[in-house]
Amino acid sequence: MPDQPTIFSLHYKGSRFRNARLPVEVLSDLPAFRDLLVSYAKDEWRRRHAERERVPKGFDKSLAFDLISIENGSAIPQLEWNRDSAQANLPGFADEIEEIIEAAYGDVVALIAGQSGRVSALSSEKVRALNRFGAGLRDNEKIEIPDRSTGKVVSLDAFRRKQLITGARETYQTRFEGIGQLIGTHIKSGDEGVVTIRTTEHGDIIIPVDPLQIKEEFDGSLEQDVQFELLVELDSQDHFRRVADVFDIAVVDNELSAALAKCRERLDEIRALDAGWHDGSGLQITDSALKAARLFLVKRTNFCAVFRIFPTEAGGILIDFENGGWDYSIEFSAAGRVEIYGIEIDGSGELEPEEFDFVNEKFLSAFDIRMSANG
Repeated sequence: MPDQPTIFSLHYKGSRFRNARLPVEVLSDLPAFRDLLVSYAKDEWRRRHAERERVPKGFDKSLAFDLISIENGSAIPQLEWNRDSAQANLPGFADEIEEIIEAAYGDVVALIAGQSGRVSALSSEKVRALNRFGAGLRDNEKIEIPDRSTGKVVSLDAFRRKQLITGARETYQTRFEGIGQLIGTHIKSGDEGVVTIRTTEHGDIIIPVDPLQIKEEFDGSLEQDVQFELLVELDSQDHFRRVADVFDIAVVDNELSAALAKCRERLDEIRALDAGWHDGSGLQITDSALKAARLFLVKRTNFCAVFRIFPTEAGGILIDFENGGWDYSIEFSAAGRVEIYGIEIDGSGELEPEEFDFVNEKFLSAFDIRMSANG
């Protein structure tokens, strides 16, 4: 028996993962990674045992993994192969199974790095695993996987993941969260119901919902805002195909919904401004600025009641508001970049401008930390 355990690590990079934090919705990546590893392990077994058409009984169970720790930098879950499980399910094969796992891991690394030839050759088993592995990754987030043979790392982000899956299939799955308008409900049978939500990103989408939840929460709420978190299936052009899973869906509080609607109306007014709107100066507001501002409103609806929204002469949007004794400004540039700054109302404190590429998790995290610090 080897002295050293067989451990694989996944390095999650992004502001959500700082200080070894791994959000609960990301935990489903771990069994998905294991399933991808198992699929390649089966291929490796067949290469080694060409005389056999199938892997032996107990093979899948011999590839059990345990989450033994989550290390810092940002968050690094450590998965240890359970050698005892291999010995129990395939007696006498533990050493070979360990070699097979290492080879399978190398295949996963090569796949993500783009060294596996035609991605279209991926089996349905591998595509199913990839559809779950990394499905919750957001902008500016990635999973780094160490190449054990070279010491380098390969990276899986939302774009690379989409490339891999749509190279083999017409569609891929990804998380989709936001706010839309409830435009219909329907109970097909005693245990099957759906609601129809109008979204900015994908138009009208039909979401399966338990009939009891429809009766208790959605009946009588037509045209109200609904907040949702879904796993959706998109094609290679990001056109919506279907809802694959529902993580959360709820009608937005009436007061919050009214505040959000008021902010959206204000953005519509600003969007209608022609160039020269400010005494002959002032550029027309860009779609990039509008998109960024709308996304921020959806992400932080609970602040909409205090937002004051203005156009900027440079074609951007400015949101002013007060919180915890401070006067804050959030500016969305014509290119869609976002900047936050502020001053203490009854003091000399000042928040120097801090710029972000977009309304991403890094910006939202900085915003939340600032609001909780003095709100």
